[in-house]
Amino acid sequence: MTGQAAKRQVYPLARLSILLLSVLCLFLVACKPAVAMPSSLTGLTALREMAQQSVPYQTALSNGKATLIEFYADWCTTCQSLAPSVSRFHQKYGTQINFVMLNVDAPQGSQLIQPFQVKGVPQFFFIRSDHKLAKTLVGRVPEPILAQQLEQLINSAS
Repeated sequence: MTGQAAKRQVYPLARLSILLLSVLCLFLVACKPAVAMPSSLTGLTALREMAQQSVPYQTALSNGKATLIEFYADWCTTCQSLAPSVSRFHQKYGTQINFVMLNVDAPQGSQLIQPFQVKGVPQFFFIRSDHKLAKTLVGRVPEPILAQQLEQLINSAS
């Protein structure tokens, strides 16, 4: 068999193999199960519910409790995805800590961006009961880190 004859036999097999692999890849991608993630609508709903349940900023300044202030925005998908976790923390620690939600797009939230030096959303400020800043966290904060910071905030008040 000459080199040309061998190439004529190999090329169709290579093309067929590539075609079959391509079809298999497309099939696997199409059949991939969806990842269970909360919808943005669910996150937005949780975010707005948290904002409605939050302690007003002026009340938090005057009631002598430690405070978690979260600057957020409705359009922020990270804020939306963290809302259920923050809501659970609010249910767990709400009697010991003020939970204040400030929307950066709302008048009160936008007025406090400069004094707090907000760099992005979500941004969390952990404030002790003596009004001193204990910690600032920005972005997608893992739930265990939030829990740890809240526990430290509670312990600093004791």
